[in-house]
Amino acid sequence: MATDKTDPLPHLRQLAELAHDTDVERRHDLLRGITDVFLTAPSIYSAGQKGQFGAIMEQLAYDLERHVREELARRIAAELHAPRELILRLAEDEIPVARPVLEQSPVLTEDDLVRIAFSRGRSHLLAITRRMDIGARLAAVLVDLGDDGVVASLLRNDTAKLNAASFSCVGERAKDNTGLQKALIERDDVPKDVLLGLLDHVSCKIRRSVQSKLTEADNRKLDQVIGSLRKKIRNKGKSQVQLRIERLAESGGLNEAVLLRFALQNRPIEFFHAVSQLTGLDVTATHRALTDDTGQILAIACRAADISVEAFKAIIMSPMTAVASDLHQVLSLVQLYQRLTRRNARRVMQLSQARNAGACAA
Repeated sequence: MATDKTDPLPHLRQLAELAHDTDVERRHDLLRGITDVFLTAPSIYSAGQKGQFGAIMEQLAYDLERHVREELARRIAAELHAPRELILRLAEDEIPVARPVLEQSPVLTEDDLVRIAFSRGRSHLLAITRRMDIGARLAAVLVDLGDDGVVASLLRNDTAKLNAASFSCVGERAKDNTGLQKALIERDDVPKDVLLGLLDHVSCKIRRSVQSKLTEADNRKLDQVIGSLRKKIRNKGKSQVQLRIERLAESGGLNEAVLLRFALQNRPIEFFHAVSQLTGLDVTATHRALTDDTGQILAIACRAADISVEAFKAIIMSPMTAVASDLHQVLSLVQLYQRLTRRNARRVMQLSQARNAGACAA
């Protein structure tokens, strides 16, 4: 049978036989040579060929001192086509060997990393926190198993995805750890309720620790600072239009006439946020109200906000809502609006908000 001249494995097997040489330096040179051959074009090899490469490199590396494995790990850590079994063994090695592999290797799956997180120590957890592909499941494991230093490192990794439960857990731990507080505040994706809870806790703690030294004027200044921080947190992630509409509402300049002007001038973004401000609906509920083709959600919200029947009629007939311009439907909605008392509408709104809050808590 003819030998495939493009297949390096027969040559590598001959080289591997030289591994029985007792000279450490020559065996180290042999490992470097085999690694060089593999890294020249790693994508061309079949799964079986990669497995043979890995077996040879593993045999040589684990017969030599740790610094040899460290060198090998650094060289193949970021390689997409690196032999899987070799990568797994390096990832579970001592941390000087495992670190580059845990931080970079695309060969490691989330299942691999979760298993390693449970089976190894703090140093391995810390290395994992620096990866660029941390999903919510792995992040939750790192938060659960890691100490505050590990969690702070995870928070500093902007690419890591944490879910609401993980952020809530970190928020509780951060109440007594300034390092976690700083790392948490510097992220852009932390839920606002977590940040506000942390702010309230820290401000109370400051008050207790310096209460005897604070004058009434000091307390007022502290209140102003805390109020400013709370406002900044609430405004985090909001668009300029949303902030402008909120400022208009705070100054008393937002009313149903302004809302109708936004509708007539075809300014949907301003209209959307004005509806949200006037009705007290959050962004999700406002979207639901405006896209409800029956118009009933919007009717209840507008009636609870004491918007006049004339303004309500103009709103539902505008192109800003999903309500059909059918005259019979508009008439039915207006009649419903006239029968609905503000008290009952507010009661429905309160029940709906309580139900949504309960669903979120569950």
